[in-house]
Amino acid sequence: MSKTRRKINWYKLNRSLHRDIGYFCMGLVIIFAVSGIAVNHKDDWNPNYRVEQVVTSISAQNWSLDNDTELANQVLAISKIDEKVKTSYWASPTQFKLFFKNGNNLLLNLKDQQLIYEKIAPRHVFQAFNRLHLNETKASWVIFSDAFAALLIFLALSGLFMIKGRHSPWGIKSLWVISGIALPAVYIFM
Repeated sequence: MSKTRRKINWYKLNRSLHRDIGYFCMGLVIIFAVSGIAVNHKDDWNPNYRVEQVVTSISAQNWSLDNDTELANQVLAISKIDEKVKTSYWASPTQFKLFFKNGNNLLLNLKDQQLIYEKIAPRHVFQAFNRLHLNETKASWVIFSDAFAALLIFLALSGLFMIKGRHSPWGIKSLWVISGIALPAVYIFM
């Protein structure tokens, strides 16, 4: 009695692996894409923190400019802010800044006679995404993100063999493949 060997259908296996690995990578692709957009626009906004500024005009005062502790107490009394001071310093000869323990800060601008209060609130979801994207978690994430990159390479290459015939990327559709390679190359060499 002879055994018949079953032939592997590489086309079907490729489609199955491409589909299943694609499902696995979907969440990671979304996290990296959202974080990438946020980090790319860090000059326009802070992706990790939301900063709200409140500017208050104040009248001329007899400030204790020679004693930072007294000046800090004066600024707190006028601003009516009840937060614990972490530290203070002179940002310039006309700007005295207080930092609070909760992350907020208050700036006394002597030149413009203003108090500028900055309330800082974390963007928890973006912070978590950005920590992964920028590899702030270190060693363990490096291994996982390298595996993820390898899976993305597999998805890109296996995608080339998903469709047979005239709609495959080997005919006229190869222009899409070539343009996907050419576009980053143009930016690199510009």
